[in-house]
Amino acid sequence: MHKINVVNNKIIPSDDDSIMIDNDSLIFLDSGDYVIEYIECNNIEINFNIKNNLCIQLFEFSNNNSISLKATYNLDKSASLIINKFYSNENTDETVNVYLKETKANIKYNFSSIGNKNDKYNINIYHLAKETRSDIFNRTVARKGSINVFDINSYVENGVCKCFLNQSTKIITLGKSINKINPNMFIAENSTTATHSSVIGNMRRDELFYLMSRGITYKSAINLIVKGLIISNINPNIEMKEKILNILEKLGGE
Repeated sequence: MHKINVVNNKIIPSDDDSIMIDNDSLIFLDSGDYVIEYIECNNIEINFNIKNNLCIQLFEFSNNNSISLKATYNLDKSASLIINKFYSNENTDETVNVYLKETKANIKYNFSSIGNKNDKYNINIYHLAKETRSDIFNRTVARKGSINVFDINSYVENGVCKCFLNQSTKIITLGKSINKINPNMFIAENSTTATHSSVIGNMRRDELFYLMSRGITYKSAINLIVKGLIISNINPNIEMKEKILNILEKLGGE
């Protein structure tokens, strides 16, 4: 596993020869598993460049106060990127731009978050070459009083053939909150395959009833469901899983 730290909005130089750092850009030179953690950050612009035929698994973690982040992912021919990302910030304003630049580039974007106060996510996926694929999975637990907004936009121009687009966003509420999902697909090519789903709702009563019928308290039942929703979407390693579980333990059944 390769570790990258971004501290006080700056990428920390690394001796890892599988990554090249050029100002605010990360250039991946070898396939593998990478972890990037944003520490004491509030305003970041960062570019991720995935070269031909590389297969990158990238885990991103942020547990900051207020953060504004613009992340750009550039994928070349047959490049494969799996992003597993967890956020639990006080406030988040994030723009994600994904450019599938060449044939058979593909991304799987798995994002889990705890909505604490005011979070806004703008995710844009540009299919610029034929046979490219994007799978976008967002899972959020909205705490009482929080605001959570997702704008997800997928683009395919005419003549960009045989692309696959998928968007799936789910927000589970813990108490009264404001939540909005805007799933948009701008498709001008008939050979495109596209699917999407958006769900906003409370905990399922049957799940709570089942757990409580086994002697689990209401608060513990909610915590178990939250853990399942968040963890199953992002597949963290042992170190990251421990950090995330410590955050989730502090959630109540509001």
